[in-house]
Amino acid sequence: MIYSHTICTDVSETLTLAAAAVLTAVLISASVHDLRSREVPDVHWMVAGAAGILMMCASMFDGGVTIWRMMIVAGSAMIVADILYDRERSVRIIVMTYALMAAMFIIPLAVSYDDTFVKHSLAVPLCFILFVMMFHTGVIKGGADVKCLITVAVLFPMYPVMYGYPMIDAPSSIISDIISFPIAVLFHAALFSMTAVIPMAIRNIRRGDIQFPRMLSCYRMNAADVKNAHVWPAEDVNGSTDGRIWVTPKIPFIIPITVAVIFVMFIGNILFAMV
Repeated sequence: MIYSHTICTDVSETLTLAAAAVLTAVLISASVHDLRSREVPDVHWMVAGAAGILMMCASMFDGGVTIWRMMIVAGSAMIVADILYDRERSVRIIVMTYALMAAMFIIPLAVSYDDTFVKHSLAVPLCFILFVMMFHTGVIKGGADVKCLITVAVLFPMYPVMYGYPMIDAPSSIISDIISFPIAVLFHAALFSMTAVIPMAIRNIRRGDIQFPRMLSCYRMNAADVKNAHVWPAEDVNGSTDGRIWVTPKIPFIIPITVAVIFVMFIGNILFAMV
């Protein structure tokens, strides 16, 4: 199971496999949308988030339902609702919402930290904070990418174990809590996306656009065409529509995330192979 290993192994691994199948199907559909239009409908994260909450409820019954476990589930549900709610909110509502959300995790942590369910669930709010910060600082550019990673954290805050997979076992130490499953997914997705550096560099060299290190992640195109292309300007246009400028392609990051999820679920975290 995701949070505990005391449930009947067959039931636990069957539920985990079902959750993995749902997540994979959602991510494949999201990848198709991201590739075609660079936009992903929120229904994908609604389905994945709902599946995550259901899995948490199933895990919660292992060892008995407690108020602390119920608070963890409620807090996770609030996180899913938060990333799906796009309407404007007043500062007062925002502060109250996040204060309540924080309480849903902090109180169970303070009172019942020895509970495996509570301890492992902390990956959900920690990843939520981390991924949102990465979005606001520009490390992760796409809103759909952040929503995707957060729902992955809700569904699998810890490494899933099912029928002998992953091939690389997560160590039973604090390192697997620090480099949790969603963190490993982000790391591997970034690693896989770096394969685009080689064809980008070759393309620029052939065109004579050699400017290191920009040539590894950007290419040049007519400024007049930028508005209708899936790119971000990498330099100031200065109001001019003439000439060629460097642009960064809007790479559909959901695709490497999808590959990373499948890879880490079945192959494992390559970092653990070095431990």
